[in-house]
Amino acid sequence: MTRHIALLFSLLAILLLTACGGSSSQRPSLAVSVEPQRAMLEEIVGDRFDVVTLLGKGANPETFDPTMRSRMEAENARAFFTTGSMPFEERIAEALPATVKVVDVSAGIEPIYGTHGHDHGHDHGHAEETHAHEHSALERDPHLCVSVRNARVIARNMYEQVVALDSASKDYYTDNYRRLDARLDSLDRAFSARLTAAPSRAFAIWHPSLSYLARDYGLEQVAVGFENKEMSPQRLTETVDHARADSVKVFFFQTDYDSRQAQTLNQQMGTRLVTINPLVYEWEDALSQIVNALTLKP
Repeated sequence: MTRHIALLFSLLAILLLTACGGSSSQRPSLAVSVEPQRAMLEEIVGDRFDVVTLLGKGANPETFDPTMRSRMEAENARAFFTTGSMPFEERIAEALPATVKVVDVSAGIEPIYGTHGHDHGHDHGHAEETHAHEHSALERDPHLCVSVRNARVIARNMYEQVVALDSASKDYYTDNYRRLDARLDSLDRAFSARLTAAPSRAFAIWHPSLSYLARDYGLEQVAVGFENKEMSPQRLTETVDHARADSVKVFFFQTDYDSRQAQTLNQQMGTRLVTINPLVYEWEDALSQIVNALTLKP
């Protein structure tokens, strides 16, 4: 499909969205990849910009196929803030007009590699960390927003770009950003103090999405899922033995995954099954839920 045809489809989509009751706001917009970014960015920009999230509700960020609506929202934004590690971001960014600034908010975050291979096993939150040029973006652990420390970097990067877009309102953005950063700093300190006294330094999880949180606080993430496939009896036994050897007390299971083996694994490991969803708008509450589960005394 030529660029002209793609542009025509985008214009038609805009007309359809408007006719179906689309936003009537006259404020410029900014696009982000996931809901935690939107929560932070809205706190920074206040009433100066509208912020839209491109990842569909309940969609898996690792397999999400951008819709016409998400592409259109990105094209109409002043800037698109990516995490730099999700496949759909690249597909959207490469089709954007030059008027949209693409910003990788992961700049300054040391990426984690090797957590999303075929054999997860042990993960101390720093599995196979190497220089970025030795890996493709698809090999990075994409779950940046499960770390308060990462969030502070992400917020800083978004704040600096917003100021670059609208320098006349710098003082307004600066005040908002400083309040956000101070709260995140306090949250990080509270998490660190609480997790120091956690009854176990290890936890099990179906899909290895808490690698950055594990790295922040010296925890061990034991990924027990197997590419959403049924485990063989031998692998099931090995997984259970692994978790027991590491004194795992909690088994986290993400809401966007479905496995008939989760309950069986939980029973055999003797753990507490806790359902989590770190990619929600209320991401700070979601992380607090995780910390609460890890620090609950048996």
